[in-house]
Amino acid sequence: PGSARRSTISCHVTIERRPTKMNGSAESLGERTTERERAGLLGLFRNGNFSLLWSSSLSSQLGDHLNLMALTALIFSLSEGAIKGLEFSKILLLASVPVLVFGPISGVFADRYSRKKLMIASDLLRAGLVAIIPFVTRSMTPVYVIVFLVFTINRFYLSARSAAIPQIVRSDRLLEANSLLNVAMMATIMLGPWGGGLLVEKFGYTWGFLTDAGTYVVSGVLIAFISLRSLSEVKEERRRELLNRAQVLRESAKTALHAHSARELREEAARLGHELAAPIEEEVEVIGSAYERLMRDIREGVAQMKGRGEVVYSTVSFSAVMFVAGLVLVVCPVLVRNEFGLGAADLGMLFSAGGIGMLVGSLMIGRFFRKSPRRGIISLSFLLSGGAIAAVAFATTIRSLGGWIFAVGFFIAPSMVTCDTILQEHMPGESVGKAFGLREMVSKAAFGVAGVLSGIAVDYTGPRNLLLVIAFISLAYSALSLVLFADTSKVNLLNAYPLMRVVSTLASRLPRRISYVIATGLSWIAHLVFVEKRRWARENIARVIGRPPESRKARSMALRMFRSYALYWADFFGLSGGFAGSIRDLVSVEGIEHLWRALERGKGVVFVTAHLGSWDVGGAALSATAGLPDLSAVVEPVSRQTSDYAMTEMREKRGIRVIPLGKPLAIGRALRRNEIVFVVGDRLVGAEGVEVDFLGRPTLFPRGAAYWAQKSGAAIVPGFCIRQPDGSYVGHIEEAILPVDSADDESAVREQTQRIASIMGRYISRYPEQWCMLQPLSSARREA
Repeated sequence: PGSARRSTISCHVTIERRPTKMNGSAESLGERTTERERAGLLGLFRNGNFSLLWSSSLSSQLGDHLNLMALTALIFSLSEGAIKGLEFSKILLLASVPVLVFGPISGVFADRYSRKKLMIASDLLRAGLVAIIPFVTRSMTPVYVIVFLVFTINRFYLSARSAAIPQIVRSDRLLEANSLLNVAMMATIMLGPWGGGLLVEKFGYTWGFLTDAGTYVVSGVLIAFISLRSLSEVKEERRRELLNRAQVLRESAKTALHAHSARELREEAARLGHELAAPIEEEVEVIGSAYERLMRDIREGVAQMKGRGEVVYSTVSFSAVMFVAGLVLVVCPVLVRNEFGLGAADLGMLFSAGGIGMLVGSLMIGRFFRKSPRRGIISLSFLLSGGAIAAVAFATTIRSLGGWIFAVGFFIAPSMVTCDTILQEHMPGESVGKAFGLREMVSKAAFGVAGVLSGIAVDYTGPRNLLLVIAFISLAYSALSLVLFADTSKVNLLNAYPLMRVVSTLASRLPRRISYVIATGLSWIAHLVFVEKRRWARENIARVIGRPPESRKARSMALRMFRSYALYWADFFGLSGGFAGSIRDLVSVEGIEHLWRALERGKGVVFVTAHLGSWDVGGAALSATAGLPDLSAVVEPVSRQTSDYAMTEMREKRGIRVIPLGKPLAIGRALRRNEIVFVVGDRLVGAEGVEVDFLGRPTLFPRGAAYWAQKSGAAIVPGFCIRQPDGSYVGHIEEAILPVDSADDESAVREQTQRIASIMGRYISRYPEQWCMLQPLSSARREA
C-alpha cells in the first residue's frame, strides 16, 4: 500500500530495471540504451553505410553552394557596370518553384522506386547539367533553364535521401542521424560560399561549374557503395521493438497499483495492438496519381493544422523568416558589387559569415533558452535581426559588413529553431511530417516572392534604402508575432506595467491631437490582431444595429468601437498631463440639477454609467465640479499589482477615490456620508447577476447598484459622457431612480436593474460607435 505518487514511481522503476528479451533475438531496451550511451552521437560513423551517406550529402551540398557562387560570378561577368538585382531574383525564384511543384511528387517517387538508384541518378544528372553551363553562357536564358532543372532534380535527391535513412540506421537512432546530416548542411553553409567564392574569383566561373559537377559525381560514387536494408527488414525491426515494449508493459502491469496506471496500460496496449496488426509490406503502395497524392497531402496537412493556432503561427513565422532571408539574399550581392566594388570571393565570405552566425545562434538557443517562452524568443529574434539588418545598411567597410551579417544570422537562427519546436510540440506525432511539408511549401513560396520583390525594388531604391525597409519589416513582425494567432482574449494594456507607463508618459506630454492620431493608428492594428476581441465587438454591435455580426455595417462599426476605445485610453492617460487642468472647458454637463436633487435626500447617490464615450473623463468632470461631495469609483482590480497601484494613483490625483470591487462596507460608508459612488454597470463581473432585457436580448446585469441603493436608500442617477466630433465631451445626467418601498427586496432589485438597462440601451443605440464593449456579455440563457 502507498500513495498514488509512490505507485507511479514504482511502475516507472519497473520499466527501467526489468527489460525483457523476446524470442531470444530482439534486443532489450536496456541493452539498446547501454549501446547507445556507449557509442554516443559520433558512434553512428561506425556504421559504414551511414558514413558513406553523410559524406555523399556533404559533397552534394557543397556542390550546391559552389553552383550558387559560380552563378554569381557569371552574373557579375555578364553585367556592364552596376548589376541588376532582378538577375538574382530569378535564381531565388528558380530555386523555390521546384519545392512547390515537385516537393510532394518527389516523395511519391521515393516511395515507389529504388531510393539508392534515385539518388545516384539525381547526382549524375545534376553533374551533367551543371557541366554544360560554361558552354551556353552567351545568354542567361539557357542557364536559367538548366538551373531550374538542377533544383528540380535536387528535390528528388533530398526526398530519396530522407526516405533511405531508416534503411541505414536503426529506428532508435534516427534523431541522431538527422542531427549529423544537419551538421553537414551547416558545415557547407559556413564553408561552401567562402571556398566557392575564392575558387571562382581565382580560376573563373567555368572551373566553378566543373568543380560543382565533380562534387555531384563524387556523391553518386559514394552512394553506389551503400547497402540499403529491405523495407521488410526495417518493418520487422519495428515489429520487434513494439513486441518488446508490449512485454515491458505486461511486466510493469504487475505493479500497477492504481486505476490511473491501469488505464494508461489499456490505452497503450490498444495502440500497440493496432500497430502490430499492420501488414508487413515489401514496398509502400501508392494510391492514385501523383497529382491526387499531392492534393490529398495538402488537404490532410491543412485539416490537421486547422484549429491549432500555435501551429499556424509557427508556419507564418517561419515563412516570415524565409521572406526576410529572400529579401536580404538579393540585396547583398548588389550591395557588395555596386557599393563596395567587390567580387564573388567577398560575397562568399559574407554568406559564410551569415552561416556561421546561424550555427552559433542555433547552439545558443538550444543551450540556454530551452524553457523560455516560444513567442518571446521569436519576437526578440526578429527585433534583434531587424536592428542588425539596419546596421548592415550603414556599414562602410567589408569587415563591418561581415560582422553585421554574422549578427543577422546569429539573431535570426533562434526563430527558425523555435518554429520547428512549436510545430513538433503542437502537432500529433503521426502528422508532423505533413505539417512540415506544408510549411516547406508556404515558406519557399514566401522566399521566392521575396526574391522577386527585392530584385525589382533594389534597382529603384538602391540596396541601402531597401535594407532599411527590410529592417522595418522585421521590427514590425517582432511586435505582431506576440499576438498573431494567439489567445488575445485576456490581453490587456494594464497588465503590462512597463508598456502602460510608457504609453501614459507619451499621452500626457504629447498634444491631444497627436495622441488621437497615434491612438487611431493603434486601434487599426488592434482590430487586426485581437481576433477574439474583434469577434466580441461585432457580436455586441450586432445587438444594437440589428444586423448579422459578419455584415459590412457590423464590421465597420466594430472598427469604430476599437477606435473609440483607443481614444478613451488616450484621454485617460492624457488626464495626467496637459489638458487635465482644462477639464471644465473640455466637458459640458447637461442635467446636473438631477444629481443635486438626488443628493438633497441625504442618503448618497449611486451614479451609474456604461462603457460609453469616456467614463473616466466624466468622473473627473464630476470631481472637478464645485460644491459636489467626494466621489468614489468601484473599480475591478487589475491582475498585475504594480499596474493596479499605478491606475489607483492616477484616479486619486483626479479626485476620485478607488473602491476595489467586492468591498461593500466601503460603499456603504460612502453612501452614509452622502457621497457619490461611481459604478460602470453594463457588464457582469463575477457570478451574481440579474436577468434583464438589454438591447432586445435576455442578459445578466450586475445587481450591485440596485442592491446598494435599495439597502441604503440612496438614489440611482444614470449619466454618460459622450465624445463630440471636435473632441470635446457632453455629460448627460438622467433623472434619479429612487428606491422602491417593497417587502420583496429581490423583486425591487430586478425592477431597478431593468430600468438601468433600459436607459443604457437607449444611449448605446444613440451612440453605438462609442460603446467600448470588447468583451462578451453574459447571456442569461447560456448561464442558466
